[in-house]
Amino acid sequence: MATSITSLERRFTPKGRDTGEATLPSLMLPRTGNEATDAAFARIKEHLEVREGRRGNQWERVVTQRDIAEVNTAIDALKEPKAAGPGEVVVSLGGGLTATMAVSAFEASIRGTRLYQDLRKSLDDPSRFDDLRAEVRDVLLRSLAEEAMRRGADISTTRQIIQNATSSIAMQINEVMASVGRAAAGVREVAFATAETNRAQAGKITQLEASLGNFYQDGAPGRVKLEEQMTATADAVEGLRGQWSIKIQAGNSIAGIGLSASDAGGEPESAFIIAAGKFAIVDPATYTGGLVTNPDEGHIPFGVDAHGIYMTRNVYLLGSMFVDTGGKTLIDGLRGSVNISAGTGAWSDTAARNAVWSALGNAGSPTNNNHLVIGDTVTMGSGTSTTARMWNGSAWVEQGVFINGNLIATGTISAPQINTNGLTIRDANGNIIFNAGAGLTLQGRLPGLGTMATANGAKIGSTVQFPDGTVMGTTDFVNALSKINSNNISTFMESAAIGNAYIGNAAVGTLNIAGGAVTSMRTSTGVGVNAIAPGESAVVGYIPWEYTANSTGCALIAMFDFRGLADGGAAALKLTLRMTTGAGTWNPVVQSVGESVISADGTWTRFVGVTGFANPTQNATFDMLLENMASSKIGVQVDRYQIMATGALR
Repeated sequence: MATSITSLERRFTPKGRDTGEATLPSLMLPRTGNEATDAAFARIKEHLEVREGRRGNQWERVVTQRDIAEVNTAIDALKEPKAAGPGEVVVSLGGGLTATMAVSAFEASIRGTRLYQDLRKSLDDPSRFDDLRAEVRDVLLRSLAEEAMRRGADISTTRQIIQNATSSIAMQINEVMASVGRAAAGVREVAFATAETNRAQAGKITQLEASLGNFYQDGAPGRVKLEEQMTATADAVEGLRGQWSIKIQAGNSIAGIGLSASDAGGEPESAFIIAAGKFAIVDPATYTGGLVTNPDEGHIPFGVDAHGIYMTRNVYLLGSMFVDTGGKTLIDGLRGSVNISAGTGAWSDTAARNAVWSALGNAGSPTNNNHLVIGDTVTMGSGTSTTARMWNGSAWVEQGVFINGNLIATGTISAPQINTNGLTIRDANGNIIFNAGAGLTLQGRLPGLGTMATANGAKIGSTVQFPDGTVMGTTDFVNALSKINSNNISTFMESAAIGNAYIGNAAVGTLNIAGGAVTSMRTSTGVGVNAIAPGESAVVGYIPWEYTANSTGCALIAMFDFRGLADGGAAALKLTLRMTTGAGTWNPVVQSVGESVISADGTWTRFVGVTGFANPTQNATFDMLLENMASSKIGVQVDRYQIMATGALR
């Protein structure tokens, strides 16, 4: 017996007037100088931030009255019927709930990662080190250029070790710097390891900076910074996290790349993100003959910028490809492109659009470009004033190759598809084998057809000549030949000759299916069951079920809305899915196939679901027994219910 239950509050009325979501101040830790006191303040801050959901495992966050009200509102929205908008799909959540999901949800998931947020920060933003101990952060926030201007040419190594009962830190700082006049440069490498009661962290951060004073017209210095971060953190609250990133900032231009992996609250996540105005993969063969300043597109097969994705070579897919067509749908399948002529006048986008519309068999004029597909080609003009353009998805553009005349190729022409309005095929001696304007000569050309290839008088036209000399019109085939009927069907079609059949509408007298492989569903729905007092019960729903040999059983689902009939009291309601066999006999058998107990407090409405499984070996009926336990303080009212049974290979 399988049992599950889902209960959800459906009425919530918080007291008082909602004045809007509160904006709470951030918690600032006081520094007392006493290690024990500072540690106590840190633990209090950690506890409050975890409960507020600002850090750590989100399962530990407290739930407010506003949260509960928002959940109820969200559930009501999920019950509303949905229509997918551009770039969306409708997803069924079960239980009559649906939602739309944007294909761009992946983009939102990237924006939500810690790595993405870190890569967006400039190298002038001090918050990029908020995750580090204050001792490490203070070193990294010192400007290398300003240090170089103060110290001049200098090389230094500093080691710092702190060890006490609650924390441990070891850090080594290597710095190389130089300056003269308005120019300054420096390199800093910081390696550190820290440990506290519930947190351990190791990291290595390298910083480079070059500065030139009075670089801009306003006298501000021009600076280039490069920063590489590697950190590994194990935290009892925030979980496990490792991250590597490298960022470059030249003035206001920033580029970066990062890798991260984390496991917080049992939710592992990893990311690889590149932050750059342009991203490309370049074939190293570009440099085989020496440095090439401007490699051709053949050496840049893939690239991305703010305008789109560029691929200059073949794309191989093992799987499915999903394309957001901006709201267009494919009803009768994706058609191929057309190649047509549209008069002798000058080129006109409107005339080209109308010509394709007419070529597709449509009347009137189109109101938009939705009927066009990439590759549609239209030719206008005459003689030497001919223009041919192709639709690229958004505009009519010149074709890459267009030949208005003859083409001679001494080699081989390979193409997955040849689209032509007239075709002539000749043999090696110049004799016509096939001509779009004439019949196909079979004599000696198609030996694979056997004697038909050399038979005199064998031709397909308006008539067909048989070997005995009789002639029959091609339109008389059905009337002259044997028709298929119930007596000769086995002559024309072998048993089980059809594997898969797709039928729009079928009228069937008697349907026999091997194995009974049809899933059946039965439901019983009701509204308003009489009040059930403590210690009393009621039976609702009735589903008859016919026994089927080789059945795999059936799944049962029951759903109820019920409420207490008085405030200030509670009731315990036992719900039992029952199967009855042998009904109408002297000894019927009633057994439970799924049950649960749920409580009701006051007059709040509860939504309850119970599931079960049964595999009857004879005809059976299913119903639901509702029992208000004797220990209940108030009566209950069932507003509506539904019982479903499905399965059984019927």
